[in-house]
Amino acid sequence: MTTFEKINLSFLRAIIRLICIIPYRAAVAIGRSFGWLASLLLPFHMKAGILQARATLGIDNAQGFMRTVFMNQGELYVDAIRTAYMTDDELKAYVDFQGREHFEQARTSGRNIMIISPHMNWEVLGNTPRILDEEICVMADYIKSPVVQTIADEIRSRYRIVLLPPKGGMVKNYIDQLRAGHIVGMIIDQRGKREDRLFCDVLGLPAPTNPAPAFIALHGDAIILPLYGFKQGDRFVFRFSKPIDSRDFGNDYRDIDSIAESWKSSAVRDLSAAMHAWISSTVREQPGQWFWLHCRWARRSDMKKIIRQGSDFREFVLSQAKEFHPMEKLRVRS
Repeated sequence: MTTFEKINLSFLRAIIRLICIIPYRAAVAIGRSFGWLASLLLPFHMKAGILQARATLGIDNAQGFMRTVFMNQGELYVDAIRTAYMTDDELKAYVDFQGREHFEQARTSGRNIMIISPHMNWEVLGNTPRILDEEICVMADYIKSPVVQTIADEIRSRYRIVLLPPKGGMVKNYIDQLRAGHIVGMIIDQRGKREDRLFCDVLGLPAPTNPAPAFIALHGDAIILPLYGFKQGDRFVFRFSKPIDSRDFGNDYRDIDSIAESWKSSAVRDLSAAMHAWISSTVREQPGQWFWLHCRWARRSDMKKIIRQGSDFREFVLSQAKEFHPMEKLRVRS
């Protein structure tokens, strides 16, 4: 780490200490102010979010909505820092954990457990192992900046999650962890590759979807526990929804060893659809707290072109699905 990076690291650590000691409302105001500033400094993310929110939610004032989303993201980072440095007793008093009986039933069943979540207050949701008093294995990408990576490692170490290496066979690693009886956690609403030919309905539009979560759950014989967290006033609610049993979706996945071919499995397709139907329901419930800054329905390069040319975003998304989705092609031909 260079001298400049060390200075930046010291500065960020000082900011974190400040956020932890000043009154909560003052810290939130700082976070939301930075979010508002980011909405001005990141015009691409602002425009991409406006297009996505308008096409899926039909929001008239999408610009005002996205400004709120940015401010909520700024608040999220304040909450992530403060909750990480709470004691376990303080944290448990701060979070209203609902649907915990679903977790207890899955635990006593003896089945392997996969916890899935959307990009909704995910950094605060990382405290789940501390509240449940259970180890949860998750995978996190390396961050290019060594300064930000160091800060992220320091905060995540307080969550008591077991970090799996992001390289060297993610799918196999997760399946092995499940089969060994470990609980695994995964954020599943990232955009998938169009070439994987798996599209799921997300908020009424077909979105290219990563088949890995369903593929892993099926091969790991998992009970899937959907979990999301949302802000309610000055406190958080963590909520387990009704479990999804991977056994309910058939076993034709057993003939497929490759993620690239997993679209051929009805089990992978149907389980992916069920998980993303749940994602859609959580976003509709708390739309302002989802991470709309991510290009969910189109690649970043395509989104830039759509914005630059003023193209119809919805039309692009539908035509993309027809081009790459084998089932769409069959419907078009019939």
